[in-house]
Amino acid sequence: MGLLSAHEAKVWLEFQRGKPTSVIADESEEGWTPAYVSRVLNRARGKISDALENHAVSHRLDVESLLDYKGLLIGFDYQANAQVYIVYTEEMGIIVWYKHESYGGEACPRCPKEVECKEALDIIIDEYAIELRPDEQGLPMTEKSIALFNKLAAKESPRYQRNRE
Repeated sequence: MGLLSAHEAKVWLEFQRGKPTSVIADESEEGWTPAYVSRVLNRARGKISDALENHAVSHRLDVESLLDYKGLLIGFDYQANAQVYIVYTEEMGIIVWYKHESYGGEACPRCPKEVECKEALDIIIDEYAIELRPDEQGLPMTEKSIALFNKLAAKESPRYQRNRE
């Protein structure tokens, strides 16, 4: 079983794709109210926030910021001397990404982990509806990841809003 319940996962993904809570409620086949969607989203945010913080503790990171609306924690690992991004995805769960220039001395595209990196980044791009510019899409994974996490951190979050009818 995943971190989120079925309702929490559905609301979380729709919210991350830019839909306000009132629109999620209106489009639900279950007849949800905006208040219910807001409660579900708050529960999801709490679970995700706790999971991100637990990963930061287990990796002995100093937390720089926790963007719970975006499912993103930015920390720093003093042992590795690296910035670390921890992001929640529904498909892969928690992804821990260390900012790096190579893997075992091998830079992209010779790195043996390039396929895994691409898969993880593509999932984040899809779930969070992040758009990379054409020049960013062709970057090596190490550079593409920084562009992606910067966009996710800066992404405008939809709001809890009521219908204005």
